[in-house]
Amino acid sequence: MLEVRKDILGFDTKVETLNGKKDYIFFDNAASTPALKSVYEQMEEIMKNYSNVHRGTGYKAFYSTELFDRSREYVMEFLGAGENDTAIFVKNTTEGVNKFARIFKSKFPDAKIIVSEMDHHSNLLPWKKYFNIRWWEVNDRSRLELDRLEEILKEENGKVKLVAVTGASNVTGFTNPVHEIARLAHKYGAYVFIDGAQLIPHRKTSMTTGNPEEKIDFLAFSAHKIYSPFGSGALLGDKNVLSAEEPQCVGGGTIKFVAKDEIVWADLPDREEAGTPNIPGAISLALTLKKLNSHDFNKLEKREEELASYFIKKFSKLNKFTLLGDENRTEKDFSVFSFKFEGELSPFLIASILSFEEGIGVRAGCFCAHPYLARLMNFSKDDLEDVKNKIIKDEMDKFPGAIRASLSFYNTEEEIDRLINALEKIEKGEFSEYYYREDVHAFVPKNFDFKIPDLI
Repeated sequence: MLEVRKDILGFDTKVETLNGKKDYIFFDNAASTPALKSVYEQMEEIMKNYSNVHRGTGYKAFYSTELFDRSREYVMEFLGAGENDTAIFVKNTTEGVNKFARIFKSKFPDAKIIVSEMDHHSNLLPWKKYFNIRWWEVNDRSRLELDRLEEILKEENGKVKLVAVTGASNVTGFTNPVHEIARLAHKYGAYVFIDGAQLIPHRKTSMTTGNPEEKIDFLAFSAHKIYSPFGSGALLGDKNVLSAEEPQCVGGGTIKFVAKDEIVWADLPDREEAGTPNIPGAISLALTLKKLNSHDFNKLEKREEELASYFIKKFSKLNKFTLLGDENRTEKDFSVFSFKFEGELSPFLIASILSFEEGIGVRAGCFCAHPYLARLMNFSKDDLEDVKNKIIKDEMDKFPGAIRASLSFYNTEEEIDRLINALEKIEKGEFSEYYYREDVHAFVPKNFDFKIPDLI
């Protein structure tokens, strides 16, 4: 995997810490991944011929249009989209879910939607905004059960029109059997929507299996979570359902004809991509997916499984840190690990210690999945009320969240060792706690400057 690691832009970055300059370790891949160096270099050349797409008659217009249109085709090919599917470019998964929720509301205004307790807020809040939702709760092992989904579908007796569920959790790394979920949803007359933000970067995913009953109807994902952090993503699915009576955002590119008293809307996907699209973002996404395929995605998955096993083995030696969720992980689960500290230290302070003293980037908090983390942390109703008040008051030193380390195939065993060693030091109290002051979003050392370039 050395070749792939060298293709990660900035993999060899060094950063200033309280203990001198250190090699930076990036364990926040679930939030956003770095770019591929090879794609970044390709984009530098492509941008020399940048132009707006469609309708232009110059060479650069043809150049950009051709690459943009090919990018859409490749994204659909990569994800095994069907003949009746289309792909709408969006800026990220969140926009994709919101766009789809509004379209679905226009088609099925009285529908009931099943949403899982495991889901990220981006696949929860849009559905709560527009629909009457039914919760699909996790079991005692923090996982979703298909038997329970079928019970809910039976209880609702045909009222459910959509099952919206994450393909994989951004908190625990637990994956869900998306095609089996699709089969059950279809059995009871419902569509299925998969939030692919975490699943697609870690597991080769196809919307189809060869069995029509198992087809994923709709799916959204973000490019910035799959090594293309340039503001793009896609919503894929049945063009007949995605074609609302009129676009949500209207303007240039969304029409075929406009008169003072008449509008003829464009076909999909144009009608849902108002204005000038993120052309470089779409092209870089397709190039990135193609590059990952060239490395053999199955081998990348295998490498990640090896790192996950190594992490669990090393983490088990810690005394005061506990992994959240089911201890019996499977090879289908991927390398995202959330854990809590059995002591008085705030998770935000621990994350800051790792950053400022060890040069390790992790994440702390509730990871935009409050209902799921509340279940994982065994919060009572009183606990939740207390947590809510602390969040409102920004009392970070008292906030009971977790720490998350999210790995990728380009990480190494040596980097895991550095993290575990740093956590052991924190267990022993070997850190400079007196240096830190509480800021709005993190704890930061006094009189410390990251030396961020004054570019803006």
